[in-house]
Amino acid sequence: MLTFKLLMTYIYTTNVYRTNLSFQAYYMTKATTEKNPPHSLHKLNSTTTLQREQPGRSLEPNTTVKHQINHSLQDAHILNSHNRLIAEEITRELKTKVMGNNVIILERTTSTMDTAKKLAHTCFKNGTVIFAEEQTKGRGRSDHSWSCPKYKGLLFTLLLKHNIQPDHLCLLTGTMAVSITETIRETLQLPAEIKWPNDILIGGKKVGGVLVEFEKGLKKQPIFLIGIGINVNLTEEDFPGQTRLPATSLAIENKEPINRILLARALLQDIDKWYSILKNDHYRYITDRWREYCVTIGEKLTLTDCGKEYTGKVIDISNNGGLMMKLENGEIKIFRGEHATIKY
Repeated sequence: MLTFKLLMTYIYTTNVYRTNLSFQAYYMTKATTEKNPPHSLHKLNSTTTLQREQPGRSLEPNTTVKHQINHSLQDAHILNSHNRLIAEEITRELKTKVMGNNVIILERTTSTMDTAKKLAHTCFKNGTVIFAEEQTKGRGRSDHSWSCPKYKGLLFTLLLKHNIQPDHLCLLTGTMAVSITETIRETLQLPAEIKWPNDILIGGKKVGGVLVEFEKGLKKQPIFLIGIGINVNLTEEDFPGQTRLPATSLAIENKEPINRILLARALLQDIDKWYSILKNDHYRYITDRWREYCVTIGEKLTLTDCGKEYTGKVIDISNNGGLMMKLENGEIKIFRGEHATIKY
C-alpha cells in the first residue's frame, strides 16, 4: 500500500501555480455571479461553457507552492473596493475534480443552506458551491446563529451527490474540518485546530465551523449540503460581546487582511483533495489527521446525547469519526457527531 504522502501525490495535482506545467484543455460549466438572491432556481442553474485548464502530472515541492499561495493571499493586486468575491476569479486557476464545478455568488440571502436546499431539488451540477456576501439568518449546529459582517467572511454551501454509510456520516464533517484546518495551516501558517466535531479554532478562539445536512434530491438521490463559515477579515470591533465560544478572525491572527478570493480557491482545492480520499474509502488517513488537529482529545467534558448527559475524559476519535470517551464509571463509549453536543 502506498504511504499517505505518495497516495496524495499520486491522486492529486492540486494547489500548483507554476506556469511551466503541462496542461490539457477541457470544457466545464462556467461560474455564475448573482448580485441578488435568485428569483427562480432556473436562474441559479443557468450556465455557459468555458475552457478550463487541467494540471499535468508534474509537481513542484509542496512547501514552495504553499509559500506562493501564502504570499498571494495577502497580495492586494486583485482586490477591488470591497474585496468582493468574483466567481470568475475564484475559478480562474481552480484545480479540482468536483468542488467548484459551478460557483454561484449571492450578494445577500437568508442562508446559503436555505438556497442550497432549493437547488438540491433541481438538476444541479455536482460540486456546486454557493457563496453569500451577507446572510441574514446564518446558522450552525443545533440552530446556533452565525453572523458575519458583509464582505468580511467566507460563507458558503457545497452540494454533493454522495452515498455514504449512516455510521460514517460524522466522517464527512471531519473531512471538511480537516480540509479547512489544513488550508489555514499551510497557506497562512496559523496554528488552526479542531474542536470536535466541527469548530475550527486558533488559540482557543473560534474562527470557523462546518454544518452538514441531508436532502433527498430528484429521484430521491441523497444530497449532502455542507455549510462552511469562516471569519476572514473581521476586526476586534466586529465581534459581539457575548458568544458561545471566544471568537477571532484570520486577519486578527495574521495581523493583516486576507485576500478572500485566493483563500476561497485554496479551500475548494483542499476540500476536493480530502473529499476524494473519503470517496475512495481511505478513512484512516482522515481520522489520523483529525486526531492530529483535534484539541478535544485529552479533555474532560460533559456532552448531551439523545437527551442524556455524559461526563468523562476524551481518549480518542473512532475510525468512523465518533468521539471516544472514558466515562466517570469507567465505561468506554463512542458518541456520534450528528447526535452529541458538547456542553460549554
